[in-house]
Amino acid sequence: MTRSTHTNLAVLAGIGVLLSGAVWMTSSAVPRATAAPPAENLTIQQWLSGREALQIELNNTLVETQQLTAPSSQATTICQKLARVSQQLLHGRRSPHPHLDTAANAGITQFTKAAQACLAGDLSLTRRQIDDGTTLRADAQDALDQLLHGDHGGR
Repeated sequence: MTRSTHTNLAVLAGIGVLLSGAVWMTSSAVPRATAAPPAENLTIQQWLSGREALQIELNNTLVETQQLTAPSSQATTICQKLARVSQQLLHGRRSPHPHLDTAANAGITQFTKAAQACLAGDLSLTRRQIDDGTTLRADAQDALDQLLHGDHGGR
């Protein structure tokens, strides 16, 4: 055998060892396919984006509503805005993921009730309903985060 033949055989043997190692590693450690968390799903991202402007409007309107001190034409306008945005969030496009609607809409019913109380001139009840809705939303935030990130807490 010539020197180049020995070199070629050595290279082939090295490649064979590398390939057999790669086959051994991949055959014994086949990775399991995992589904991407819902937050990475384009349809869910679009659904969340579609709600974003309403969520911001809701938050701003809640602040305005909490600052009301007496019934007035300005108060009526703010109360009507709270009623409208709450209804749009509650009855808007459904989520493409099971259970996401429930977590995303937590507290919205209380905000609708707050708007009704506000329109009736009962600012004390309005504030209580807003506080209740805000508490429900805060409590639901962990569940929403878990749903979006695919962590079901062992469920």
